[in-house]
Amino acid sequence: MKKNDFDELLQKIKISQESVAQLARETGLITRERLVTVQELLYSICNESTCGIVSYNDIAAQIEAECQISVSRQAIWKKVTDPCLVFFEKILEQVILTKIGKQQINSIRSSCKFKRILVQDSTIIKLPAKLFEWFSGVVNQCSKVCNARIQGVYDIMNEKFISFSIDPYSKNDLEAAPELELRKNDLSLRDRGYLINNEIQRHIDAGAHCIYRYKFGTMLLDPITEEPIDLLKEVKKKPFIDMEVKLNNKNKTIVRIVAFPVNDPKIADARRRKAKQEKKRLHQSNTWSYFHGQFTLPLYQSK
Repeated sequence: MKKNDFDELLQKIKISQESVAQLARETGLITRERLVTVQELLYSICNESTCGIVSYNDIAAQIEAECQISVSRQAIWKKVTDPCLVFFEKILEQVILTKIGKQQINSIRSSCKFKRILVQDSTIIKLPAKLFEWFSGVVNQCSKVCNARIQGVYDIMNEKFISFSIDPYSKNDLEAAPELELRKNDLSLRDRGYLINNEIQRHIDAGAHCIYRYKFGTMLLDPITEEPIDLLKEVKKKPFIDMEVKLNNKNKTIVRIVAFPVNDPKIADARRRKAKQEKKRLHQSNTWSYFHGQFTLPLYQSK
């Protein structure tokens, strides 16, 4: 991406150069004007990150090529400090807010009982192979790939990150799930990777609520007979599902499950393809979305 295209993208999502500069001053990334502006640093790091592994040389070369400013790798190294991390967290917060909208957040605040709405998700980034000892990754007979997992929790109600970490690839979402601090009247939104029965019970015990995407293979029981429920059979005979069920855990936790058909053929086809790739049965993940939980817990089986 060219510098002009990047600037236009920021303008399109309503992040001005003035607001970027203001965030840089507030976080301590810049204290006075330098040869390399914060906008150029933001562009070069973001652009190089999309290409995979980033080095100080790459960032310096990107700035020189696109901005016609000669800068050394040592100068870039001096910028990549704790304030730089906080600055990028603030930029990410701004991007999230442009996706939600201030008006929507204000509407949520005025109409719901939740003190915090926590969105938790993770992503995987590739690192140099020499860091494998610290971050692990994937190894086979032909190659060794080093990966790290970025884990983030964002509070929509208060418009800030609760936590942000870079962990070893081996630390998956199931391991990270119990680390989330829960408070009364919290609502957490998570993908199916975080779904374990004990986590739902932990939310209930804390007086919190949660929304999960349904994970294939999760056993749901009839609330009266405690016999396993055939979800496929249920969705075939009803236009949609909204009922209470029990989890197959020690507490026999009562949760709510909701399912409705996907009307968009493209989304349905995409879910079928993903189901085939994951070697799951097609009829369990084609045109249906499942919801699950204590308080209307959406558990989508497939995206």
